[in-house]
Order: sequence, then C-alpha cells, then structure tokens
Amino acid sequence: MADTIFKKIKWALFRWLVLKLPDCKTITPLLGASLDRKTTWWEKISIRTHLLTCKYCDRYLKQIRFLAEAMQAHGKKTPSSDEFSSGLSTESKARIKDLLRAKAGLAL
Repeated sequence: MADTIFKKIKWALFRWLVLKLPDCKTITPLLGASLDRKTTWWEKISIRTHLLTCKYCDRYLKQIRFLAEAMQAHGKKTPSSDEFSSGLSTESKARIKDLLRAKAGLAL
C-alpha cells in the first residue's frame, strides 16, 4: 500500500513539474542560444529540468551540438588562397596566356 501511495505522489509531482516547465517551443530557441552565449541561471534551470522530461529536446540538443562541432572543425580546415593556386611557374602562365590570346585572335 505504501508503494502505491509513493507512486501516486511521484506521478503527481511529475505532472506538476511538467505543467510548470516551459514547453518545447520555448526551450528550443534557448538550446540554440546556449551554444552561442552564456545562459542565465534561470535559463539553465529551465533547460535542465525540461530535458529531464523531454527526450525529443534532449535529442535536438545532441544534434545541434554535433552540427556546431562539425562546423567548427570544418572552419579550421578551410584552405588558404595559396592552396588554391595551380603552382604553375610564371613561364607556364605566360605560355597559357599567349595560347589563349592566339585562339581568341588577340595575338600581336
């Protein structure tokens, strides 16, 4: 009997907590903002308690963290302009220019 009373109290507390917490529409912008800026203590509490009750927002947070890490890793690997150069010598570049001019009828 004590076990059933405990379960009822537990579920009543859980229902009360869910009703008092912000909904997913309110939390999802905070999840994105939490990656970009420092959140206030009230936002942290709201996010953490909501994540305890919502597996979908927890999954969403994991996905946006993964995307943020992937974007940061990709940003660090951006090639410099030197890596885009063909590495041709100046003589080769001049020869190519001359050939292109000749084909276009601009040769002197």
